[in-house]
Amino acid sequence: MKNQTPLCELAYKYGTDKCPQLGHNYTPVYYQLLKDKKEKFKKILELGIGSKYTMQYVPKHYQTGASLLMWRDFFPNAQIYGVDRHPSTIFQTDRIKTILSSTSRIPNLQNLIKEIGSDIDLVIDDGPHNERFQLQAVCTLMPLLKKDVIYVIEDSNRPDCIKNELTEYNCEVFKFPDNRKRDILIIVRKKY
Repeated sequence: MKNQTPLCELAYKYGTDKCPQLGHNYTPVYYQLLKDKKEKFKKILELGIGSKYTMQYVPKHYQTGASLLMWRDFFPNAQIYGVDRHPSTIFQTDRIKTILSSTSRIPNLQNLIKEIGSDIDLVIDDGPHNERFQLQAVCTLMPLLKKDVIYVIEDSNRPDCIKNELTEYNCEVFKFPDNRKRDILIIVRKKY
C-alpha cells in the first residue's frame, strides 16, 4: 500500500481509524513527524479514547483505546495517557493510563495537567470534533506545557479558522484532498 509505514501497521493491528486502511490518512504524516523522536519522547497525551460505540464504523478488530496501544508500541520509552468522558473507555495496562474526564471544560483540562505533569512531548486532540472545544483545549493546554511540545488537532471542520485564532503559535495544516472533508490535521507548536 502507498505510504505504508510502521505506524500504519501498528494502527491497523489495533484497529484505530488513524491509518489509511481503516479511515484517515494520519499515520503516514505522524510517522514522518515523529519517527526521529521515537526513543526520546517520554509522555504522550491523547484527548478522546474512543469506545466500541463511537468507533462502530471501524472494522470489528477495533479495540477500545486502539490509538493509545499504537502510541505505546511506537514510543517504547513513553508513558501514554488517554482522557475520555465515557466510562467504557477507561482501562490501564503497561505504560497506559486512562482518565475519566470531559475535555470540554477548562478546569478539567487544567486539573489534568496538574495530575500528569506539564512535561508532555505530544498531545493529540481527537476529542470532541468541535471547533470551539478544539480551540478551548489548545488555548488552555499550550501555555501549561513545555516549550517543545507538539500539539495535534485531528478532524477539524474549519482548520483555517483555528489557525487564524492561534497566531501566537506556529500552525501547519494538513489537508488530504482525496478523502473526506474532515480528514485534516493541524500541528501546533510554540514559537521560540
